[in-house]
Amino acid sequence: MSNPIKREYDKLSLAKDIAERENIVYQFQTTGFLDRSNAIEKIKSIQLTDVELATATVAKQVQFGSIDLYQANNTLIITNIQFQIDFLKAKLAKLELEDKQNG
Repeated sequence: MSNPIKREYDKLSLAKDIAERENIVYQFQTTGFLDRSNAIEKIKSIQLTDVELATATVAKQVQFGSIDLYQANNTLIITNIQFQIDFLKAKLAKLELEDKQNG
């Protein structure tokens, strides 16, 4: 049986990570400005703490190739951020579905 407080914390943490990344994408789409160091830090930091996301990222890099983020153009950085958003949203949806099924 899982700890409901930890589970709630995990869901809130995921929602926070999603919102932070969505803000980066929104700012880039609306203004054309990208805080590259912040975006790269967001990409790298979660890859260190989320094993599932790190594994999915490696699988994607094997399929499509990889480039050093500091060498990447803004569009590629945003693509990486969007990949993380999609992954985190799926992870959050899975937790919420499990909670509904378990009452």
